[in-house]
Amino acid sequence: MLGGLALWLLLTVGMAQPDAYSLRFEQAWRLIHERYWDSNHRGVDWNAVGEKYRARLPQIASWDELYALISAMYDEIGDQHTDFLSPEEARRYLAGAQCYPLPFEGEAPSSSPSSAAPSPTAKPTKPEKPTARPEEAAPAPAFPPSRVEYTERIVVFRLSNLVDASGPQMLRQAIGRYDAQAIGYVLDLRGNPGGLAIRMAEVAGYFMRGVPWRLVTRAFGVSPLPTTPLFGQPLTHKPLVVLIDAEVNSAAEGLAGALKNARRAYLIGTRTAGNTEILLPYCFSDGAVALVASGVLAPFSGPTWEGRGVEPDWVVEKDPLAAAMEYLKRLR
Repeated sequence: MLGGLALWLLLTVGMAQPDAYSLRFEQAWRLIHERYWDSNHRGVDWNAVGEKYRARLPQIASWDELYALISAMYDEIGDQHTDFLSPEEARRYLAGAQCYPLPFEGEAPSSSPSSAAPSPTAKPTKPEKPTARPEEAAPAPAFPPSRVEYTERIVVFRLSNLVDASGPQMLRQAIGRYDAQAIGYVLDLRGNPGGLAIRMAEVAGYFMRGVPWRLVTRAFGVSPLPTTPLFGQPLTHKPLVVLIDAEVNSAAEGLAGALKNARRAYLIGTRTAGNTEILLPYCFSDGAVALVASGVLAPFSGPTWEGRGVEPDWVVEKDPLAAAMEYLKRLR
């Protein structure tokens, strides 16, 4: 009798993880199926992709293997934005970022690899950094670091991405430190791959307030997108130059375009990439995050930047930073 009970318990415990893996897989697959901005999935047969990777689930023996499987499945869509992050990768890339709860009511993993992870329905706080094992080196930064320089009474801020929380935080600190004596700002977005709409809205809110964008999404239709915060005074009214080039993508294009349209910034450089899919992060209970291109970012009115990019006010291919410095000095 006891032997039979022990065997039953062993079998039921052994079945619990595969069930949880399957549920997590189906949730991740369904996010692309229902929330990806292109209902044709860029010509990819998403049902066939699901069957292909679903067949591999019986071989999955750990959460890390499952995360790798889902990430490989997401790569099939052929979209530079869309990705699936393990909890560790999400901490590295998205520390402090707010994300959306899963849109499927009544569905939650029956088990998860971390019981200490924040609830997906709560506003996430900044997670603790993972502690590296003594024999392991600390992980390399996910992006090149943003940096600030104060020279000739001009704040030059290189914002490398709109994913990592440290860049906007550093910019906010620089404004607080230098604004009283500065004559202006240069926001260098060259090479910025973009990132999260919430970061874009936060940085724009340092220099302006309002509703400069709309999101054109499959799931929600057309939605206005305000700066963060929407009301009140921005952190600075000083003149602003934004540097752009063909490597500026996504939310970074939206940031540059909004500042230009509001006549809050003067843009110098070359036309941006015209790749303005908007990325929405959906969080799971264990801290994993699905990054889904859920729509297209556009000005509040007028045509989208998708496929055409943001035009500079002054086309400068060689040394646009020097041109920006001279432009600001002439305003004195």
